[in-house]
Amino acid sequence: MYRILLVSCIVFITTTLYSQSADKVPSTSFSKTNNTKINLKIYPNPATHFIKLKEITGVTSIIVYNLVGRKIKQFQTEKGKAYPITDLPKGMYLIQFLGLEGDVLITQRLSKR
Repeated sequence: MYRILLVSCIVFITTTLYSQSADKVPSTSFSKTNNTKINLKIYPNPATHFIKLKEITGVTSIIVYNLVGRKIKQFQTEKGKAYPITDLPKGMYLIQFLGLEGDVLITQRLSKR
């Protein structure tokens, strides 16, 4: 029962966040002008102190949302940088990656322990 409720909340929040992106369709990867696909992933997941991006090409900022959809943190991306999350309580979060034009590239789940 708990898992069904949690999945329902995640689907609802993700759908709400996607609809705010002004008709942009998020995906798990995006194409640059030279048709090179880049997969965006955060690690470690679950995390305790920080998160990092495996590849930051095309990503200008990272936004952390709680499951209610409230923006908790925002980071400007830099190559090789670790983004601190020690001040966040344990739980589930949604991480949104924004592109060069402010468009949503992807939203991922993060577990904070």
